[in-house]
Amino acid sequence: MSQSEPNHPPSQNEEFDHTLRELERSLIALKTRYKEIQEAQKRQGELEQSLQDKQATYPELERELQNIQDELQQLSLTLESNLLSDGDVKTLFWEGVRRGLLGEMFWQIIRFGGLGVLIGWLLKTWAN
Repeated sequence: MSQSEPNHPPSQNEEFDHTLRELERSLIALKTRYKEIQEAQKRQGELEQSLQDKQATYPELERELQNIQDELQQLSLTLESNLLSDGDVKTLFWEGVRRGLLGEMFWQIIRFGGLGVLIGWLLKTWAN
């Protein structure tokens, strides 16, 4: 009897180690993103406070106020974009298209396309 072993999938330990490494990478990325969000929120609070202070005491510093407002807008965009990664946004977009637009669009095309063919066929038979 020969002892040739068929190809087995990776052992459970290897799969577990691989999954654990992926989970650790995801956790590190999540912690990094969370830290960025916290820093942006802190900076946003500081800028809002600075904006309020400058509006109340220095009305002649319009240019600096505009710069602060622009930076606040940029930080808001950063906060919003950090909540979802590019992959998440793409997945959500295509899932929404598939479920919402394509489903509705498909039935609209069937309904009105079929109705157009039927009306065209009736007009052709009536004209002859």
